[in-house]
Amino acid sequence: RTRARAEQRAALLGGTPLSLDELCDPARPPLAGPALLLVSVPDRAIAPVAARLAARPWPPDSVALHLSGAVDVGALGTLATAGLDTGGLHPLKSFVDVERDAAGFAGTVMALEGTPAALDAGRDIVDRLGARPLELPAGARPAWHAAATHACNHLVALLDQALDLMGHAGLERDAARAALLPLLAGTLDNLASHPPGEALTGPVVRGDVDAVVSHLAALERAEPDISAAYRALAARAVKLAREERGLDADVAAAILRALQSRRA
Repeated sequence: RTRARAEQRAALLGGTPLSLDELCDPARPPLAGPALLLVSVPDRAIAPVAARLAARPWPPDSVALHLSGAVDVGALGTLATAGLDTGGLHPLKSFVDVERDAAGFAGTVMALEGTPAALDAGRDIVDRLGARPLELPAGARPAWHAAATHACNHLVALLDQALDLMGHAGLERDAARAALLPLLAGTLDNLASHPPGEALTGPVVRGDVDAVVSHLAALERAEPDISAAYRALAARAVKLAREERGLDADVAAAILRALQSRRA
């Protein structure tokens, strides 16, 4: 939106920095050949930015892709009306340290959607990054993004809850994080080699009702959101253990009764 922001990004990417106003200036000379527009802005800004971009002429065969995981490709509708092929290209990747994370794109799954020409442009980008393409059907983006958020962002929230519980065990948060991270890393390694049912460990899959009951007693001193999350995920673990690991039905029922009782 501003030249200062454009200059920051150009310093990382190379090229000529332009603000949105400068890019859309009607006095600006037309491009000589097809353009590839990557609309990488907050979700709520995609449609307004697309409308601004659509107000200036673009050469034939130009393509616009937005990078949102949740927003429908229709948000680029003004550009489609202006004659551009439109689509979506969403990297299934968490960005915290921009330069480090950008350097590690190899193997990242990137969701593609759009017109045939937009898909071709997206596949070219995916190939250049050493990433992996996955074509989404129309209307699938909200579920896709919810799944990604649940697996990634909520893992961070889950760890934060676990750090609170470790505080009840007498550990400082930094020490608790250092203790839990190898456990998380080992779990992710197991999931890389095994489906969830095979990777599941712990008291539920062992049918250890007493351990679950002791956890629930400890949770009575914790924040209510921690207890609610534990009960919900433990119930899902019971379902997984029943379906995939042969957990005895009576034992499963006993664990579920414990989870549904003893509420703080």
